[in-house]
Amino acid sequence: MAGGMERTATILSVDVQYESKQDWMKYVPDIFLTVQVRHDWEDQITIFGSFKKELPLEDRKAWGSAFKIAEFFESALNKKNVLVSPDYSIPDEWLRDVIGRQITMCSYPTTKLKDSGKPYWNNFDRVAPAGAPSGTLKKMVTDSVNGGYIKNYNDSDNDSSTTEESKPKKPELQLQDVDI
Repeated sequence: MAGGMERTATILSVDVQYESKQDWMKYVPDIFLTVQVRHDWEDQITIFGSFKKELPLEDRKAWGSAFKIAEFFESALNKKNVLVSPDYSIPDEWLRDVIGRQITMCSYPTTKLKDSGKPYWNNFDRVAPAGAPSGTLKKMVTDSVNGGYIKNYNDSDNDSSTTEESKPKKPELQLQDVDI
């Protein structure tokens, strides 16, 4: 399951905050989205970033590290090249129109382990349109791990269908009756 698990999710709500620092953050981003979704259960995706305000608004690079937010709205609204608003806010129309739409999201195992020894899973902060080719987001997760952007990815084989009893046993060295 390299790269995580992709699934289609329906958007239930989107909360946008501007220049809001979360306790776990080292800096204050220009924009922070909390997206409530439903797939097999209700879940949450957080996406944040900062704009490159020195660039013209019609330049795609003006989204800066908030490009993932542009990507979210493009995926949900089936639009291409959405532009940054002159006041660097998300239009109410976009927030309203994404409700009930579907996207593809990806979750990946982390190095933080539960008491059972199985990993906790994080939701990747990039999404794709519903119906995107399988593996699209998994490749992005793998690229983000290799690029050093995801630091807590668990690449060990902790498949939830594998039990301790079904794992192959490591051979034990038998030194009984051996003269050394």
